[in-house]
Amino acid sequence: MGFEKDMNKAQERARKVKLFGHDIHGTLTTNSVIVDIEGNRQYGFWHMDGFGDLSLTANDIKIAFLDSTSIDGEGLFRAKELKLDKLYFSVTDKAAKLDELVKEFNISYEEVVYLGCEVSDIPIMRKVGFGVATADAKDEVKALAAYITTNPGGRGAMREVCEFILRAMGKWDEWVGKVTKMGYK
Repeated sequence: MGFEKDMNKAQERARKVKLFGHDIHGTLTTNSVIVDIEGNRQYGFWHMDGFGDLSLTANDIKIAFLDSTSIDGEGLFRAKELKLDKLYFSVTDKAAKLDELVKEFNISYEEVVYLGCEVSDIPIMRKVGFGVATADAKDEVKALAAYITTNPGGRGAMREVCEFILRAMGKWDEWVGKVTKMGYK
């Protein structure tokens, strides 16, 4: 199934972004789970995806983790490492949580981007102004997206869409200049 997207329309939507919501599993991590003999689960995070989150927060865009699975140590650690303050785990209704955030930040749904990959992301993808699907997302999610990343979840999708947003806003070159002068970690 092909999903041709209008890049001009996607850029127009990206310019309005004030809040970036995303899942963790399948977007910031691959769909691989490492389980040790004691049943402890571990996930890997792509370093460049974290740079994407940091790039947006440094440019006054709020980030919210909206994960439908239970809290895990890696997801919580990664969010704290990135200095994110909106962390929601075991969210059964992401669209309702988005309603709360839109009210809290006094923004419109048009000013929200959401990066998703799984069918549980469909209700929130229908609400946001700028829906984004990972390259390996389910077809139903891709159909709702205004932009589909070339990278799969957990392997650069987050970084890709963050750069896309900052470029659309005309902030990318200035941001790159700041980063190259100060370094960023």
